[in-house]
Parts: sequence; C-alpha cells; structure tokens
Amino acid sequence: MLARLPESMPRLVDQCAGWILRRRKSALVACLLAAATTLTIAGLAHSSAPVPLFDAPLHPRQTSEVEQALILWNEPFSSSTGGTQLFVAARRRRDVLLRLALAGIPHRYVPTTADVLDAPTNLLTPPEVFDERRRAGIEGDLVAGLRRIDGIADATVVIAPANADVFASESERSPPSASVQLILQPNAQLSASMIAGIRRFVAAGYPGLSADRVAVVDGSGALLGSPPDRAASRELRIQSNVQTALDAVLGPGAAVVRVSVRSAGAQQTVQSTRIVPHGLLDADVGSETGSEHGRHLSKEHSMRHYAYDTIVEHRTTAADEPAKISVAVFLDAARVAADRSQPIAALVRAAAGADLDAGDDVVVEPVQFAPKAAALPSRAPAALALAMLPLAGLVLAIALGLHFLPQRARRQQDPAVRELRATLDRESPRTAAYVLSTLPHATRDRVLASYGPVRRATIEACLRHDRAT
Repeated sequence: MLARLPESMPRLVDQCAGWILRRRKSALVACLLAAATTLTIAGLAHSSAPVPLFDAPLHPRQTSEVEQALILWNEPFSSSTGGTQLFVAARRRRDVLLRLALAGIPHRYVPTTADVLDAPTNLLTPPEVFDERRRAGIEGDLVAGLRRIDGIADATVVIAPANADVFASESERSPPSASVQLILQPNAQLSASMIAGIRRFVAAGYPGLSADRVAVVDGSGALLGSPPDRAASRELRIQSNVQTALDAVLGPGAAVVRVSVRSAGAQQTVQSTRIVPHGLLDADVGSETGSEHGRHLSKEHSMRHYAYDTIVEHRTTAADEPAKISVAVFLDAARVAADRSQPIAALVRAAAGADLDAGDDVVVEPVQFAPKAAALPSRAPAALALAMLPLAGLVLAIALGLHFLPQRARRQQDPAVRELRATLDRESPRTAAYVLSTLPHATRDRVLASYGPVRRATIEACLRHDRAT
C-alpha cells in the first residue's frame, strides 16, 4: 500500500519532518500549549455541564425541601419533570452535597395520612391492612410535627397498638404505647417542660395513648426527662472543683484527679422515740377516818402528775444518697516535690468536702508520669516525591530526546550519504531500492536511516519484494 502512494508524498513528509526537527523546541512548546488549552477547555466544559445532584431519585416532598434550601443559598439548579431529581453544575455538586449534609437536608421521607389516603384500595383489602396504614400515617404526621420544633433535627415515632384480642386475659391485655427518638441539632438541649409537652403531643395524636406510655430518647439512646444520677453528678462536680484548684496552683498537667462516690444502695428509714421529763406538774393528797363496831379506820391517798415530752424522729436515706467519697490525686513527681503531698492532701480534703471520720478517703501520691509520645514524622515529603516521579520521568524522556536528536542530525551530515540521497530523491522508490540493494549493508543502512518514516518504509517494502522474487 505504501508503494502506491504518490512520489511527492514521501518527499513532502521528509521536508515537514526536517522543518519540525530544525524548530523542535518551538514545536514542543506549541504542542504543550495546545494540549494544555484543550484540556482546560474540556475541563471547563465538563465542570459546567449539569449533572444529577443525587444518585437515587427523591420523593417530590424531599425535592421541594432541597429546592427551598438551594434558593436560599442562591445556588443555580434545575429539576426533572417528575420532581424526583435535581441537576447542578458538576464543579458545584460536591460542595452542594456537603452543605446539604451539614444542614441535615433532605429529611428521611415518612408517609403521612395524606399519602395513606391517596393509596389505592379495593374491597378485598383486609381491615388489618387499613389499621396498619392508618397507624403509619399518624406516625408520619407526628414526625412532621416534631421536626418543626426548635432544636430537633429529625425524629422517629413508633406506635405499638393495644392488644385487641377479645380472648386474652386481663393480664395479657396492654394499652397502646409509643417510642420516640429525637435527633437534636448541635448544642441543642430540651428542657423538662419541652419533653413533657412532646409526650402529651404524641399521646394526643393516637386514640387511647397516655403520656406516661410514651418513651422519649435521644440519638445516643439516653432516656430524656428521667431524673439525673445524683452520684454521677456529684462525682463530676467534686472532680471539677479539685482539678481546677490544683491546675491553678501547680499548673496544668501537674495533677490528675479521680473521684468516686458510693451511694447508699437502698432506701433506709429510721424511727426514734425520745421522752423528755419536765418534773412534777401537780399533786392531790387526802385522808379519810371513821369507826364502825368499835373499830377505827384511817385512809390516806395521794396522786402526783409529772410533765414530759415525747419526740418521734423519722430519718430517711435515699438509695442514691452518697455514703462514701474517695478522692485520688496523682501528682507529677518531676514537677511537684514529695514533701508537698500532706499540705496538698489537706487542701484536697477541704475542697472535696470529705469527712475522714465518716469513712471518706483522700489519697495524694506523687508518681512518675509517662512521657509524652513524640510526634511522628510527616509523610508529606515522601508522598510528594512519589507523586513527582511520573513528572520527573517525562522531563527525563524529553531531555534525552532533545539530546539524541541533534546527534541523529549530525549523522545525516555525512557528504557521501547526502550526495547519494540527493540522487535517489529524484528516483522512484523501486529504483532507489534497486540501487541500495547493490550497496554494502552499512552504507545502505545509513542512507535508509536518513529518510523519513514513510519514504523509508516504501523503499524497504520494495527491497523485500525484490528479494522475494
């Protein structure tokens, strides 16, 4: 096929290759600029093209929620015909998704009563299915209402219906109950009155449900509205007071404080009765005399009343009442002298309110702290070096190419080869192949190496054809 090309084509290709070879640096720079411009234009076109914002289609209600947020943030977007997908610029997709995730949008879709009423039904649908749909719709309505409360990011409501089995015994029948999980916004807290209001709100949304049958928990599973642990609160308060005082006196990091409060464990009630006398209050003294049948009778009586008070005392100890306090203080032996342990122990005992006579313990001991772990060397330079390896290889390849190309050009300056090639340039490839076949192998290879790739391939094809015939 190469032998059928016009004779002027190889010469034109060789002239173009020679022109580029003489201006190789400028041609290389022009190619790099053209490639960079092409990549930049392609990148801008790709980043400006609209792409789907979410990988999966949304419910129209979720789409409407995201649209409101994007309008407030002044983010350009477009929506699909069915309202199940949004489209944004490719370069903005990641930032928009990150901002939506931080804002907690869109919320999880929960069907409401309106969705349940729009669901298709037929006469063969069992009543249990209608009850389940009705309860699911009520749960969705309650979730939608809880989401609008200040400080609540999301909510989940699960209602357990009452046992409606007519054959069940009284002990097996149970009234309806509900479980509510609240996902609070960052740094948000709900007061006891708000939690009580949430219980009443959920209870009023389902027939037969009472507020005391509604359990409310947060995202970590902790029960909201329950009485606080007094022992744990006292531990934290005592530990904070002692730690703050030691940090102010000894410096940060010189002491570690740990407090343990042991509670009574069971409620105890003690009753004591005490009688306090006040002396003689009054006295009644009298005598009687008489005779009968020659006998004389004499009778005396006295009655004294004393005053006294009866005092009855009732003492009740709660189950979570602190019974014993233990305070352990670890001092850094490298920063605090051992002879300062006793004065520090007295200060700690006073700050913690410990009573040694009542069984409380306060221990202060200097110990050797573990040395801080040395920071690991950064791996950024190694990662940067690995990333630069491909670029260094490319630069080395360009340098080697620029180094060997002049050597090839110098080899083409041989006068004998130049004259022979000038003669053969006016001949056809077949004639040039015939002439070269009569030359020594070294000379023939040098002449062929001076040609361009197209001209050389054509002549070598003719040489192989001549050998075959």
